Amino acid sequence: MSLERNLTPKEQREYNEWLAEMQETVRLRPITQETETQKTRRIANLKKDFTKFCRYYFEDFMDADFGWFHKKGVKLIVDNEDIMFVGEWPREHAKSVIMDIFLPMYLKALGKLTGVVLSSANENKADGLLADLQEQLMFNQRYIADYGPQYKSGKWDTGHFVTNDGVGFWAFGRGQSPRGVREAALRPNLIIVDDIDDAEICKNEKRVQEATDWVLGDLYGCAPTKGSRFVVIGNRIHKRSILAHIVGDVEEGDPKKETITHLKVYALENPHTHEMDLSEKGVPAWKERYTRQQILTKMENMGRRLALRELFHQHIVIGRIFREEHLPWADLPPIQNCEKLVTYNDPSYKETKKNDFKAIVLIGKNGKYFDIYKVFCRQCTTPEMVRGHYDLAEEVPENKTCPHWMEANFIQDIHLKKYDEEAELRGYSIAIRGDKRKKPEKTERIEDLSAYAERGLIRFNRAEKHSPDMQELRNQFLGFPDAEHDDGPDAVEGGVYKLNKPSIGKKTTARSGKYKHNSARRG
Repeated sequence: MSLERNLTPKEQREYNEWLAEMQETVRLRPITQETETQKTRRIANLKKDFTKFCRYYFEDFMDADFGWFHKKGVKLIVDNEDIMFVGEWPREHAKSVIMDIFLPMYLKALGKLTGVVLSSANENKADGLLADLQEQLMFNQRYIADYGPQYKSGKWDTGHFVTNDGVGFWAFGRGQSPRGVREAALRPNLIIVDDIDDAEICKNEKRVQEATDWVLGDLYGCAPTKGSRFVVIGNRIHKRSILAHIVGDVEEGDPKKETITHLKVYALENPHTHEMDLSEKGVPAWKERYTRQQILTKMENMGRRLALRELFHQHIVIGRIFREEHLPWADLPPIQNCEKLVTYNDPSYKETKKNDFKAIVLIGKNGKYFDIYKVFCRQCTTPEMVRGHYDLAEEVPENKTCPHWMEANFIQDIHLKKYDEEAELRGYSIAIRGDKRKKPEKTERIEDLSAYAERGLIRFNRAEKHSPDMQELRNQFLGFPDAEHDDGPDAVEGGVYKLNKPSIGKKTTARSGKYKHNSARRG
């Protein structure tokens, strides 16, 4: 329906109310006390700096400075007229505002825009996103004062409008045909794909592939072969989402497409590498707007599983083998009352394509139950893993025997050296035992734990319910075998196996708990 023609009296009243509301929304007033020379100089200076441009024309939006990824992403797009940019950014990190409003209006001011196609998961979403841009072009008085009126009578509809200088704007829902889109001789040279995924389509691999083909075929195909910017933004809500197929790394070890420019951002990150960092050292990627505590509170309110999906692009598939009711929280007996007790370390290899977790569990046997008292489960360095193992060992009472196991294949000089370095710092050593068991295939071993889990025999320490490490372990169980990581359940399997061995705590003659460091011990 046109916004200005063929309206019933009721529709005309609603349209007038909408106009008044939009005019009230964009209230910024332009600078009037300046000469033409000053105005020309000011406009030129603003066009040189995207941040300053946005602070002036979109002051109402700018409640915080841009983060590093905002600046980097926009610069990559503006500086390259032929680019396929994919921004995987967390929820509430200004994806739509920056890419759907600020970027098109900046490119238009630079004279680099011939048209815009904005697409989303459905027609209503696409129309709504385009309406936000349409509102700014129609009512932003500062922009109008500097670049002239944008509104063009007769060409101002929902989902499609044309500005006074002949630049066309279109909205398309997923699957709608954009073929032949152009305004006069001008084809759109900016294509924006915003939140193309939804939970329903991700359940159907065939539909995901069809939608991916639509994005890369129909949608990308409507842009000029030479001189077009193709921008995809969203967060990865599923391992096999449309976004994941566009990037290319759908399955573990799959390479990203070499022709795309990919910028992946995590709500908490290592500030030096910008990799995900859920440890106490992690800082907000958008530190200009959020504090670490605000991110942690958001995660707590969402629940860790949903927070990992919305803020860290990790989707946990629930319930294939281990369900929530199979992993009960319990008030565990005092650790000194355990019949048997072990720690088991699955350190992962140093170099892997999927950046495995290093997982250590402190697990005890209480009657028929296998009780997980404390966990270390992180993507981290070997020294941090060793410190974590020592920390778990210190949970064991002095008078309690607790063997400390690690798979023999993983025990390398680098591991032993780091354990000895930590021993020097703490003044005592823990004796690491090599597990030489010839293990069955990992998936089979972990799946065998379901026989215990289905009877509620694997219990999780309620006192550790808010521990990120314990939550990570549970999420890996819930996601098994579809989730990317299973190092935590693998460590639990190793511990359960050792606790089931009748020799533990009975036939061993070696002291397996903590003992004072001997400087003559092997380094």
